[in-house]
Amino acid sequence: MTVNYSLDAATASAWAVIVVIFKWKGSLWKLIWRETLGWTILMAVLYSVYVYGLKGTEHEQYYKTLFDLTKDVPMDGTLMFLISYMIFNCLTRWLETFRCLGWPENVALMFKQHFHKEAFTRHEQKLINQTVARYLTVFYILLFRDVSSDVRDMFPTFDDMADSGILTPDEVHVLKSSRLDHHSPHYWIPIDWIVTLIRTRYEPTHFINKHGQRVRNRKMGIMTEMEYLKFINELNKLRGKLGDVLSYDWVPLPLALFQSLTIFCYGVLIVNCFQMQARIITSNTSGLSEMFVECMSTLPLSMIHLAYLRISQVIVNPFGSDDDDFETQYLIDRHIHVLNEILCPEETKKRR
Repeated sequence: MTVNYSLDAATASAWAVIVVIFKWKGSLWKLIWRETLGWTILMAVLYSVYVYGLKGTEHEQYYKTLFDLTKDVPMDGTLMFLISYMIFNCLTRWLETFRCLGWPENVALMFKQHFHKEAFTRHEQKLINQTVARYLTVFYILLFRDVSSDVRDMFPTFDDMADSGILTPDEVHVLKSSRLDHHSPHYWIPIDWIVTLIRTRYEPTHFINKHGQRVRNRKMGIMTEMEYLKFINELNKLRGKLGDVLSYDWVPLPLALFQSLTIFCYGVLIVNCFQMQARIITSNTSGLSEMFVECMSTLPLSMIHLAYLRISQVIVNPFGSDDDDFETQYLIDRHIHVLNEILCPEETKKRR
């Protein structure tokens, strides 16, 4: 998943730069080695076909004509413009998606701060805290199931979530009996459960008695009116931010843009192979040394094109299984631990 090299790049020393450059996981080399190898093999095959098969034969002229057709095709500038445009859009979406990954600490801490424990027994306090922590966890899991293949593999169905203890059988029945389509997002339902849990235990601070007088309510509820409003607003902020994650997944970049860039980039690399053959053939020193020089002079630019293309392919969907995709499984485990630490510290200590 996400490759962290911050510690290796903590200093700008030459050794630190070398260590970062030659990392393999999530690196440039891992992304483009197949395409670079294929490009090199294609160039060697074209050269070998000409030198060892067609040179000095009647078909040599046709082969040269084929190379001459591609000799003056200027496509590097256009390709770099398209790649830059694609990279800009992909990086913008990647950053915006990352900013939408809300954290549950604010909601959990606000609930812990506003929760009036005096209104409930110790067992009820424990049960309410555990339920809120579990519903927030379910909220994240249901959302990531819709955008991440890794989380979908962890919990293919609601029954799998029940088997792991995240959902109860009754809650699974509620999710299944929803009027929503099976493929529709269900991530917001646990938020509704939290609101219902608080609302059913809410008591207004004042009420109107039978004489029409505004009287203070002696019965304490789970929160005051202002605390309830603040908590619901914070809960809605979290739901809104993570809902935007689903929107980015639902509406990707136009497929035609992605296809045109990929086809054009690979097409340019193939044309470059023919252009190099034309330069080698027309030179008076046609040989392996000339091919090596042409290869080394063209390879860096080809690697840049391939690198930017592959980077855009990696970050266009940050919830996949690439090395630099978001670690959704880690996020779920982390949120479970943090929520239990905030809302259920006693249970966490027992497990230790």
